[in-house]
Amino acid sequence: MNQKEKDMTHFPSKRSEKLEKYVIDELLKHSRYIFIQRVSRVQYGYCTHCNSRFRTSGDLKHNGKSECPNCKSDCKVKNHGMSRKYLRDHGTVVFYEKSQVNPDSAIIAQVFRVYRDYSGDYKKVQTEYVIVAKYLFESGNPGRATMYERWGGWQKSNSVHSIESYPHCPIESIEEAITGTPFYYSTWDQHEQPQRDYVKFFALYSKYPVIEILTKLGFKYFVGAKLFDGKTYSCINWRAKQLHDVLRLSKQDFQLVHKERKLNPMQLRLFQLSRRDSAPPTIKEIQNFFTDSVGDVMNELNVVLKYSTLRKAMNYIQKQVRICDAYRSYLGLLIAWRDYIRDCETLEMDLSHSLILFPKNLHEEHQRTMKLVKTTSDERSRAKMIKRAETLQKYKFEDQEFVVIPAETAEELIEEGKRLEHCVARYADKHANGKTTILFVRRKNNPNSPYYTIELQKNSIKQARGFKNASMTPDVQKFVQQFENAKLKKKRKEVAI
Repeated sequence: MNQKEKDMTHFPSKRSEKLEKYVIDELLKHSRYIFIQRVSRVQYGYCTHCNSRFRTSGDLKHNGKSECPNCKSDCKVKNHGMSRKYLRDHGTVVFYEKSQVNPDSAIIAQVFRVYRDYSGDYKKVQTEYVIVAKYLFESGNPGRATMYERWGGWQKSNSVHSIESYPHCPIESIEEAITGTPFYYSTWDQHEQPQRDYVKFFALYSKYPVIEILTKLGFKYFVGAKLFDGKTYSCINWRAKQLHDVLRLSKQDFQLVHKERKLNPMQLRLFQLSRRDSAPPTIKEIQNFFTDSVGDVMNELNVVLKYSTLRKAMNYIQKQVRICDAYRSYLGLLIAWRDYIRDCETLEMDLSHSLILFPKNLHEEHQRTMKLVKTTSDERSRAKMIKRAETLQKYKFEDQEFVVIPAETAEELIEEGKRLEHCVARYADKHANGKTTILFVRRKNNPNSPYYTIELQKNSIKQARGFKNASMTPDVQKFVQQFENAKLKKKRKEVAI
């Protein structure tokens, strides 16, 4: 017996009576009709729910609503003589049960598509069931989650995923299935599922039962992020057994974090990284410094923290924002500092020297390093730029006020960076080699004057910056959105087709 055959033995051979009751009473509750006809001027009705025929009051109308006098169901009224060619109701339900093999440690779920077809004889309509997916969740060490989809035969899927966006899933079936199993303690009911079928949650719990402890101790955000591709910055060791190991902390540091459960993932990651420093900042200092308003600056900090401790970096950021008008936010300064460090690496400058890593005026020093970095001085790079410019004409775009044009030469990039006082010049090599794409936003009444610079990666806008790395103004943002809809989303749609 192969693995698929073994897995299939966990599933029942017959449909559950509780499933069929749920389908009739809930899923297809809307699929109840009274078909009317007149015999010798007397109106009769036929209820498709209780299969009874009765005499009506005589005033039921086609497409109206009425209650069946026998089963008391709310029904739609249909004239039996009207066309029923397209009268077909359907729904999808995910139904959980205990495993037939290991009911104490495994649960299963099946996805049923159900139909009621009234196009023929409405007195003989039956509910049709088609199983389109099967899930097996096994606890243990390690646990296992498996999904099979019906493609001609049962094919194992590469990942556990939902079949439909909003299927019906009777919570009672989950509660009954997990009772007496490790899944009972999984905290599944504390994690809302957009798809409402909970298959991704039980798959995650099968692999990482530590999510129960994380949730109960107030760290449920990380479970949600793991479920739905949120950022966790590698804060969590999902396979660890002890909670302090799960949070990648010593027992002493874990106690500190446990008292501050409101730490967001970036703050927790910075606290973890700072533990190796001789004078690390406290949790409160990290929380007060890297607030939600600062935004996601982890990528920039990863570059900085290769050479600096977190406390020194925080002190330097505060000082530079205070003395330099070029940086109005921590994010803008960190972007400039990151690019300055990369320039220093390119120039093989000694970043272990504090005067180099922490220049007195970051803005002035960054301008100097940008000029020192050679972008494309040889003929081969110049030829690449010219050749690539031909392929980028497809990105040209304009409206009444603005125009988008591609960068064509390294000199243009240098001038762009010089006039706008940002570091686009250092992207010349990547632009020439197709690793990134630089586009210019210009005012139509002044097309030769740099205004905003766009960077594309994988046909998506990575960033758009103006003078001194300024964010887009509302009118520029609206124009860039129009450009994205016209030139980028359209292309992705065409590729998908």
